[in-house]
Amino acid sequence: MRPFDLFLPTTLDGALALAAQHGDEARWIGGGAMLMVLLKERLVQPSAVISLTDIAELRGLNVGNDGLRAGAATTLRTLERSSEVQQRYPVLVEALRVVGNVRVRNVATIGGHLAQADPHMDLPPVLAALGATAVARSVRGERRLALHELLVDYYETCLEADELIVSIEIPPLPARTQGAYLKFCALSPNDWPTVGVAAFLEADDGRVGEARIVAGCVADRPLRVSDAEALIRGERLTAASIAEVARRYAQAAEPLDDFRGSAEYKRTVTEVYVRRAIEAAAGRAALAIGA
Repeated sequence: MRPFDLFLPTTLDGALALAAQHGDEARWIGGGAMLMVLLKERLVQPSAVISLTDIAELRGLNVGNDGLRAGAATTLRTLERSSEVQQRYPVLVEALRVVGNVRVRNVATIGGHLAQADPHMDLPPVLAALGATAVARSVRGERRLALHELLVDYYETCLEADELIVSIEIPPLPARTQGAYLKFCALSPNDWPTVGVAAFLEADDGRVGEARIVAGCVADRPLRVSDAEALIRGERLTAASIAEVARRYAQAAEPLDDFRGSAEYKRTVTEVYVRRAIEAAAGRAALAIGA
């Protein structure tokens, strides 16, 4: 690895000042689950690494009637084990439990998970479907970013070099809304998903009041197809309508050929898993599916 200076600030203001001083030459490190891999492979070669582990302001988890707020340094394992998160956001916990393995989740942080902007991750589609917001800060001030604003391309966010995600916020899950997260791994159960789909449906007197479906790993960012969701919004579910939604997601997907499968294969899997995720969410919301 290229030699670098390691800074250990104890306050958020101190960390932001260091980032402003070093600019593009600096990198943040929280749990280090991904940064250490990038450093060893020399994919990033910063002259300064700013540690976030001693900054109390970046830790903490609050869950209540007004939603969830997690400091960016909150580990995935902390979120997974929280009884309040399990009660109020069960689909998020389902997704957390299939991220890598427990060793990874013990160190990986929610802020780092999003800042990596790797499209082959479990949580972004779930967080996008839940309407999560990332709060980013620099010496210039604070910004609140929806996930479609934060994640702009493969391994790329809209964050400036000296900006840091300081917390993640999730609004309350609407009443009568149930969801599911399903992933398919081509290599092993602990691998990153080849396709991951989050689906949330609101039941309204036997009809779909609201539908939020987000597919991960098949585009440069979490994929949401508004015209496909609109097909079932306000309607009673049928096997044909679900199949058409799934077909449109597969059509909109732009996956890459890699060792997990060809683009054509991934589109086929996308269609299957969008359908299955909608069916799973419908079952939990007690929405009947007609012929």
